[in-house]
Order: sequence, then structure tokens, then C-alpha cells
Amino acid sequence: MFKNKEGKVRSGWKIAAVLGVFFAVLFILSAIAGIITTLIILSNGNFNSNPMENIEIEPYVNDLLMPILMIIQELVLMFTPIIAWKYVIKRPLSNMGLTPFKKHSKEFVTGLLFGIVSITLVFAALLLTDNAVVATWKPHFSSDTIIYLVIFTLVGFAEEIFGRGYVMATLRQTRNIPAIVLISSILFAIMHGANPGIGLLPLVNLALFGILFSYCFLKSGNIWMGIGYHITWNYFQGNVFGFKVSGTNTTGILTTSYESNNLINGGEFGPEGGLLVTAVLLLGFLFVRYYYRNVSFDFIATEPEAKVQEEL
Repeated sequence: MFKNKEGKVRSGWKIAAVLGVFFAVLFILSAIAGIITTLIILSNGNFNSNPMENIEIEPYVNDLLMPILMIIQELVLMFTPIIAWKYVIKRPLSNMGLTPFKKHSKEFVTGLLFGIVSITLVFAALLLTDNAVVATWKPHFSSDTIIYLVIFTLVGFAEEIFGRGYVMATLRQTRNIPAIVLISSILFAIMHGANPGIGLLPLVNLALFGILFSYCFLKSGNIWMGIGYHITWNYFQGNVFGFKVSGTNTTGILTTSYESNNLINGGEFGPEGGLLVTAVLLLGFLFVRYYYRNVSFDFIATEPEAKVQEEL
């Protein structure tokens, strides 16, 4: 039950163990946040107040406590799989796609640009088809402009290190590429299953994101392009263009809204729940295929290593 025919702990248990630690830490953090919130209420003399309805504590929760908790959450999601992989499974980090940054910084920067171009295409298409409107083109900067740059950077690293790096590398022992890609991508979608506005199309698009980032890993042997794309896609979607990010409200430099929710713009979930994002993601596979056209990588090899082929 716990081990396969080769005597190795089954990949599912390794993934479940890391998720178990992650959710246990989140539970502890939630308890701490509840205690802090209660103390704030008591210090204000609101002994009979409902924490969820108390207006006076909102600035503390929204502007200070919540960003701190989000940062801690992403740090836990980032370092739990790294520690498990390096010190429990005892394999090199390069095997989970964390190859030396200096060697693959170009792919990271390409991923950053890839994400910006992709979400900008979605933004422009939504405006041109009257599926979104910009309330004002006068830029508005706030503390969120900086805070969420930090948060979304950590989100990009954390979700890719866990969702692609750890999960795919752990599933490598199955030696089944379709299963590796599908399981990691479906898990990625399910992790967003409690987000506001979630539905069938948002889940499909989230799984497509997972497949696209998995494809980057399969082609290159590293997760740097996926990390870069993930960071700028989220940040520009929310804190530049002012869309919801996976159903979550953000404060953007621009303020973009929908006159009506539909399958094109994604409705309450934001652009990621719409067909335009589906189309852009499918185009993304063509770019990744072209970018890594001269790279060969055997993902299921015991000691996988990417090789660059010389152009003739």
C-alpha cells in the first residue's frame, strides 16, 4: 500500500505528506490570526462585537495582517517541498527543476516577458471586443502596487516549486508522462477550487496553466520559465490592469471592470475563467515548443539532464 514494486514509497504518499505539513501550518496560522484579531477587538473595547462585522479592525486585517499571512503562506508552500526533496527524499534540487539560476536566468526573464505579453493580449482583446472597460486611464498607485509585487513573486515561486517541481519530480518514478502532467495539473486546479467564482471553465483553464508549465519543464528540464510567467501573469492581471486574479479582488494601477459577465471575460472569476485565456494558453504551447526547439530532455531518466543541440 505504501510502497511500489521497487520498494519505493509511492509518490502519492510523498505528495500527501508535504500537503499535510502545509495545511497543518496554515491551520496554526489561522488560529494565530484569530487570536490577533480578537486581541485587537478587545483592545478597542468592542467586547460584544463580531470579528467578521467589526469595521474598526478592517484596516489592520486588510492592510497589515492579511498580506503578512499571505507572505508566510507562500514561504511555507515554497520551502516545505524543498526541504522534503533535499533532506528527506535526498535528491538534488536540480532534479525538481531548480537548476542553477545563473545558467537559466535567460529562461526566467523570457518567462517574465511571456507572462506580460500573454495577459496584455487578453486585456487588449477584452477591450476591443467590448467585454471589458477601463474606468479611467489615469494610473493609480497604492501600497498594494508594491506589496502584491512581493506576494505574487512568492506565489510564482511557491506554486511552481510545489506544483511542477516537487509534484512532477515525485511522480517521475511512475515513468508515465501523461499521468505526471495530468495529475500535477489537476492538483494545481483543485488547489484553487475554493476561490470565489470558481466553475467548470475556470478549472479547465487552471488545468491548462498547469499543463503549459508542465510542458515547459518537460521540454527544458527546469521550472524557471514557468516561475517567470506565473509572476507577471498574476501581477499584471491584478495590480496593473485591475482584473480579479482567480476570483480574488485586487487594486490595480488601472481599474478594469465588466458591464456584463460572460464566457469570454470570465465573469466573477476574472479573465482566467474566460475563453480568451483558453485561446492565449493554447497559443502559448506553440511558443514554448519553438523556444525549446533545440533542447532535448529525458524527463523520466534517473539523472535527467537537458542538452542543447547545435543548429545546422
